[in-house]
Amino acid sequence: MSIPDSADLAAARIDAIRQAAEQGDAQTQFELGHMTARGEGVTGDKTEGAGWLQKAGEQGHVDAQFLLAGLYLMGDGVAQSAPEGCKWLEKAANQGHADAQYLLGLMREDGDGCDIDAADAVRWYSQAADQDHAGAQYRLAQLKEHGVGCEIDLTEAFKWYRRAALQDYPDAREDLLGLCRAHPDLPLPVSELLDGKGRS
Repeated sequence: MSIPDSADLAAARIDAIRQAAEQGDAQTQFELGHMTARGEGVTGDKTEGAGWLQKAGEQGHVDAQFLLAGLYLMGDGVAQSAPEGCKWLEKAANQGHADAQYLLGLMREDGDGCDIDAADAVRWYSQAADQDHAGAQYRLAQLKEHGVGCEIDLTEAFKWYRRAALQDYPDAREDLLGLCRAHPDLPLPVSELLDGKGRS
């Protein structure tokens, strides 16, 4: 009895994934879409890959929604459409995808592909920051420091700069020191000094 070689096993795996995807399984639709869009193990076809990601995204697969958003924003395998990209980003963000929340915050802050809404940017950054997304923590700190989309709250700005700095996010440590120098009487949040995230 011959032992199947690695190429045969890989082909059998692809066939199994494709069969499950065609039967409507969201996870395998996502896997097939990701593989096809990138040409990993199958012939690369970004348009076909986007189609599988869309099928998975329509079933609520959060990673498919996030990748599909990127395809629409970049016009990669689909017609470029910032509104469509925002729509899929928001679907992923509403399911708690931290990178989607952060990117949606950036887009709401800058009006890149959607209406400027600084308060909504704060909302999305806050949700991502609570999941330890360093970029969101840094942007949230800046908005809290300068009162963009929210009231000025230097104590909150300190907290989020510090958490981003603890993750070595670029400029966070420098901005944290700048905040403390500019406001030497700033009351430091005790929780930041005592809890696990407050330890350096």
